[in-house]
Amino acid sequence: MTSTDTWLVWLDDDLRLDDNPLWQAALEEHPAHLLLVYILPETTFQPVGSVSPDVARLQPLSLARQRFLLESLESLQAGLQTLGSDLLILQGDAAHLIPELARQHACRGVIARRATGLVERRQQQAVAASCRLRQVNSGLLLDEDDLPFTLSELPETFSAFRRKLKKAYPDIQAMPAPMAAPCALPSWPEQAPRGMQGSARRLHAARDWQSDPRGEHAFLGGEPAALQRLEHYLSPEHAGQYKTTRNRLSGADFSTRFSAWLALGCLSPRRILDRLHTFQKTLPELCETPQAAFKDSDWIRVELLWREYFHWDTRQLGRQVFLAGRPGTDSLRHEACAAIPDALARWQAGMTGVPWVDAGMRELAATGWLSNRMRQNVASYLIKDLGVDWRLGAAWFEHQLLDHDVASNWGNWRYLAGVGRDPRADRHFNMMKQARQHDPLGHHVTRWIPELETLPAGMQRHAPWITWSFRVTPGASGGINGTTQSGYPRQPLHLVDAWQPHLSDVTPTRVKPWLSGSFERG
Repeated sequence: MTSTDTWLVWLDDDLRLDDNPLWQAALEEHPAHLLLVYILPETTFQPVGSVSPDVARLQPLSLARQRFLLESLESLQAGLQTLGSDLLILQGDAAHLIPELARQHACRGVIARRATGLVERRQQQAVAASCRLRQVNSGLLLDEDDLPFTLSELPETFSAFRRKLKKAYPDIQAMPAPMAAPCALPSWPEQAPRGMQGSARRLHAARDWQSDPRGEHAFLGGEPAALQRLEHYLSPEHAGQYKTTRNRLSGADFSTRFSAWLALGCLSPRRILDRLHTFQKTLPELCETPQAAFKDSDWIRVELLWREYFHWDTRQLGRQVFLAGRPGTDSLRHEACAAIPDALARWQAGMTGVPWVDAGMRELAATGWLSNRMRQNVASYLIKDLGVDWRLGAAWFEHQLLDHDVASNWGNWRYLAGVGRDPRADRHFNMMKQARQHDPLGHHVTRWIPELETLPAGMQRHAPWITWSFRVTPGASGGINGTTQSGYPRQPLHLVDAWQPHLSDVTPTRVKPWLSGSFERG
């Protein structure tokens, strides 16, 4: 080894200093210099809809995703500079760019996290064919060697997976611990460029994007913001009530919102679990009902295990993650890719005529985030009620969600569609039952669909067609199948018979009092 030895660290969803095994792996090689590289996918700035969900390519990023990524990259670069290092950001095909950079700067090898997604795994295979590649497990609670079974023996259900882990790791302390951030890193190669180069600079245009304030929480990318959120949320009033509040629809703190930072690797799941354990130990000193707070906060651990399960499932399935799951339907019809069906387009735009669904889709477009409750509902409506291929919905979420990662997103869509593990046909949400339970006064739908504010509070806001079909409303036009003056549909795209029992008390002039037991705030 000479003093000019350089190693390339290929960062993907690892945009943090804390608990990042890539730094340890790099320092073990005793390099004189480290070249740290992030590659924006070729498809980043392409028009939405230009990448078919049934091909092995990443979806374009919405402006919300671009801005969150920009903030996260800038934050990481600033942190690296304090350690004597830096960051190079390019756009293109990583399978070509990484080997080329390694050759240009005479790197002895490349270090990268072991990829989960199919596209990333294929890129790593191509890099490994051109230069020395050292893969490191990162971003999960467990390494593959830590699993109490082989990957081929991954349980068919989450419940079985959870039981096996509980037996192998009876408490949080038994799980692998996080590692500290490095105090310093080897210097930057003298001839290597720094910062954003070439077409990657287009990412700066996303800085102007602003989240809609109706979302009540503005995400800020980067590790400092992630750690600040972690400390803020781990309190009796937030984490101590998590299981109780997690089905709410609005507010800044009913959900952890850790997923956005987890997706880009600004936050480590092991760090979350470690801090959760510390928080739970202090509960007797912090609140009057520590046992209840412990149970509620422990659901955060359960959610991390769900994330873990989907990641191992995705690694095992490979290409199968993107298959429809039914014989003869593995490829999307050509016309479905060339011209998006009307049903899908109206679902994406929040114009299906079902306010419960449309409010969720508008919130997603305006903020880049959606509560777990709404994700399940809008996905169920697309798949089960409109009959649209679930992969088109998963691709839209991939384009829009700040917290998109391939395993959790595609795994959840497969699960709901009944084509993943533990397949069942009854994962079908009744939109009106859900609306009555979670938004009985219609406050949530009118927050995102102000066109309905003139309707009385209650289920009329969830079924406006009942009022509009019996009387002419001011500004109504186009007949029963047209739109109101505001442009909102007068009739839903698809009516479901099973909704009727939950609307039997709704008439054009009278609505019975709303039911108690709602999760809705205020």
